[in-house]
Amino acid sequence: MICVALTFDDGYMEQFRYAQLLYRMGVPGTFYLITGLREYMGRKLMINNKELVRELIDMGHEVGSHTHTHRDLTRIGINEVEEEFRLSKVIISELTGNDDIGIAYPYGSFNEEVIRVASKYFIYGRTMGNFNRWNEVANRYALGGMGARHLIKLPIKVLKGIRLVTVVFHDEPTWLVKSVIEYLRVFNARFVTLREGLKCLGL
Repeated sequence: MICVALTFDDGYMEQFRYAQLLYRMGVPGTFYLITGLREYMGRKLMINNKELVRELIDMGHEVGSHTHTHRDLTRIGINEVEEEFRLSKVIISELTGNDDIGIAYPYGSFNEEVIRVASKYFIYGRTMGNFNRWNEVANRYALGGMGARHLIKLPIKVLKGIRLVTVVFHDEPTWLVKSVIEYLRVFNARFVTLREGLKCLGL
């Protein structure tokens, strides 16, 4: 059986409707929050409404870090990377009551130094883009993620024995998220949070 993690980056207020949809459909999601900004790209962020974040958790969703201020971690100094991680970890741990937190790297950007620091604060790191898109390599701090458009290749990948698919959403229409869930159910997918997905990869 293939495991699927549906993940949502940035933590826009509007993403709460995804959380409600997933809850109604019996599907857990993973939401990565920017912790140090009131707005990003001109849109308000959920981190400023603690009750909403707690509702996410009550619905069975995972809450992770998308850093403190959404900077490209490969373009700043390693001390700044550490501060981005440390501040976001403290805030999310306090909100969730959980220290076992994952991170989604902003822009999917990471390198060996970023991984080294991430491993001090987080239980996994998720990227996106071409690198390890289908998680054919089980790498705890370089878990792949993809946009929904790549799922057209899923039938072939299932035949090749992939174990974990991670879909990345930002601000797609709700109907698309619902359609993706319905499509994945055709493959008898097991929906998991990305934290749970580590076990699917034997990590």
